Amino acid sequence: MAPRAAFPLRWRNEKLRTLTAEVAARLGISQNELIEQAIEHEVVARGGMLSEDLRAAADRLAELTQEQHERIQARGLARFVAGEGLPEPLQTGPMQPAATVDRVAADRSHPAPDVTTIYRSARTGLA
Repeated sequence: MAPRAAFPLRWRNEKLRTLTAEVAARLGISQNELIEQAIEHEVVARGGMLSEDLRAAADRLAELTQEQHERIQARGLARFVAGEGLPEPLQTGPMQPAATVDRVAADRSHPAPDVTTIYRSARTGLA
């Protein structure tokens, strides 16, 4: 069997550490397994809530009148124009010399996956 990825837990609440150990022992599973199950349940529950929130927002938007759409668009345009006069949130800085950039790029055997790829692979693993 391939070794599993591990990371240390830094408990801020000693009572939670004790309760986790006690519940895991009573269920006859490891603390890691209990924590993984709890995280999976929480992620699924919160994902469902986010999905419902998005659906409700889409329903509210679908019910807007043409006048309400126009007011929202006008307000957004006014905020955009006002924001154009503000300083840039990201300021430019000196670039790394090309040799350093090339060396860093050469050290990577393959590019890091993007967030979407990571999310999809995690969802596949939970199915």
